[in-house]
Amino acid sequence: MSSKVLTLGCNSTNVRLCKTRQRVTRTFFNLVWNLTPTLSKGIIKRMFFTPTGYKSTPVERQYLDAGEEFEISIHDKAVRCWKWGSGPSILLAHGWNGRGIQLHHFIEPMIRRGYSAIAYDAPGHGESQGRTSSYFEFTDTIRTLLNSHDGHDIRGVIAHSLGGSAVVNSIQKENCPLEVVLIAPALRLKEVLYGYFDSIGVPSAIYEILIKEYEDQFGYNMQRDNPINLLRKINSRILIVHDKDDPTIPYDDSKAISKRFANVELHTTERLGHKKVLADSSVVTRALDYLGEQIQ
Repeated sequence: MSSKVLTLGCNSTNVRLCKTRQRVTRTFFNLVWNLTPTLSKGIIKRMFFTPTGYKSTPVERQYLDAGEEFEISIHDKAVRCWKWGSGPSILLAHGWNGRGIQLHHFIEPMIRRGYSAIAYDAPGHGESQGRTSSYFEFTDTIRTLLNSHDGHDIRGVIAHSLGGSAVVNSIQKENCPLEVVLIAPALRLKEVLYGYFDSIGVPSAIYEILIKEYEDQFGYNMQRDNPINLLRKINSRILIVHDKDDPTIPYDDSKAISKRFANVELHTTERLGHKKVLADSSVVTRALDYLGEQIQ
């Protein structure tokens, strides 16, 4: 689930180096796998399913201090959540290596429009418990919040990257008529994840076993629950915001998806990359205008 899914791939200037690295990595994992599969899987989990730390800015800390804190439990992990404002809620879903407060630029504009904002730190992220995390745990966090009966009244979602993947999975599973804005979403998640493993040189026989264990543990399936395969089952209208210069999740995926599905609209930005797009004032306005048109 590394955020550098594409930047570590081979290109025309370092093909030989990449192929050498892949061979070395593949040889290493095959050797370790033959000696001790448990150690091999543990190494992969630490490398690819352990989020890196997120350092909050002073502004983000101020928002967290001002928010109403609450917790939910996801697979025996305490997940920290915050709420700001009153009125119908919009859920803010972060991506891999992120935090809910990473989307803080949306909070004040949402409150001014009469909404409340809910953010959370997914398992293994921020102030929530856990050392590892996954797409499936992201999904179960969102599903739990959607099913909460604590007066949150969630009407819409703004989600970033892997958070967008989990939102699609969640609203399909819950048959939930939410209005959705996905920012740089990983909608071809299986292809991106498996492509990353291949680019690094992890043998497919090994990572497929590990993924199967995650599937059995959490009750999902990467092929069936790949977001691109769920979009046709969703009735909600979806706005995708994606930057042409995104180095992490391919813009062309979102462009093709918007042409394929009638309920999906694409808003294109430039020179904002994968994360700066979350702080752009025009993106905030476009996202909230879209939700305002849909939420009654």
